[in-house]
Amino acid sequence: MFDGAGLLRIAYVANILILVPVCWGMFLGSGAASVFEGKVDESAGLRLLVGSLWFAILACSVAGLVMPKLFAPLLVVQIIYKSMWLLAFVAPLVAAGRGGDVPWGISASFILIVATYPFLLWKSGALSAA
Repeated sequence: MFDGAGLLRIAYVANILILVPVCWGMFLGSGAASVFEGKVDESAGLRLLVGSLWFAILACSVAGLVMPKLFAPLLVVQIIYKSMWLLAFVAPLVAAGRGGDVPWGISASFILIVATYPFLLWKSGALSAA
């Protein structure tokens, strides 16, 4: 049903749908307090850093709709940094019995991305040599 480029576009559309409201919140709304459900300390510098990263991913995802394979490495970057956050922040809290301290909205989106984007990349053939 979907060719390689179509599979990658699924990821880019998901990024756009997730990141438009997130970036809006980071730059124009209540910032990290809403994105992280008030469970991560907020600071202007951190909000700008994370918001800028997510805006870059949003902009590259829009470009990825036009040039899907060229922007495939963006999906790899997302898999890596989201996996690291899940392993270094979420897993220790859950292991310590403090799952209530986890911002589950963003964590769920990270889990979904880490679980599905490798499959989309593999099935699309975007990262194969040649």
